[in-house]
Amino acid sequence: MKNQITKIVAAIILLASGFAATANEKDREITLKSENSKSVVLQMNNVKIGSEISLWNESGKLLYKDQVSDNSYSKVFNLNQLEKGELTLEVESAESLEVLPISVSEESAQFIKSEEKFYAKPVVSVADEMMRIFLRDDHSGYDMVIKDQLGQSVYKNKIDESQKGLQRYNVSKLSKGKYEIQFTADGRSFYHTIIIE
Repeated sequence: MKNQITKIVAAIILLASGFAATANEKDREITLKSENSKSVVLQMNNVKIGSEISLWNESGKLLYKDQVSDNSYSKVFNLNQLEKGELTLEVESAESLEVLPISVSEESAQFIKSEEKFYAKPVVSVADEMMRIFLRDDHSGYDMVIKDQLGQSVYKNKIDESQKGLQRYNVSKLSKGKYEIQFTADGRSFYHTIIIE
């Protein structure tokens, strides 16, 4: 009985963490303002502490990286020193990845709203020979691959956008050990490690 109550509490915590993350991300505000054609101010409110902020150029070179230490974040960039063309701002937390393309000209920098992408990362847990994956309502479809310690695929599945909420997978036939789960959407991959005992 005690073991069953523990499992129920764990499931509630898992679900609550997914819903709390959804609420926080929907309230998040991200603005980019050009000032006097000399600087660009990036301002974020309601951002999750520990989130990583990174700025990439068109070739995939990392130009800037930082970690959020408060629920708001701001950074001033010198417009003359920013590469002109299209840059990409990424805001990544344990629960999500937001990709925001930025168009930079001599006079200004602005988000390209039509090309923004949001990925709600799956939440994974394993107990009693069952793997539970929580998929939030706003997730993209994913290709899921489970690999063993040798990197061999032991299971593949396509999770489309219509599959929401809690998904269950029986992992009792897997040998004991460590497995890596890779979720891929739009060429972006997210990883989870599970241990089967």
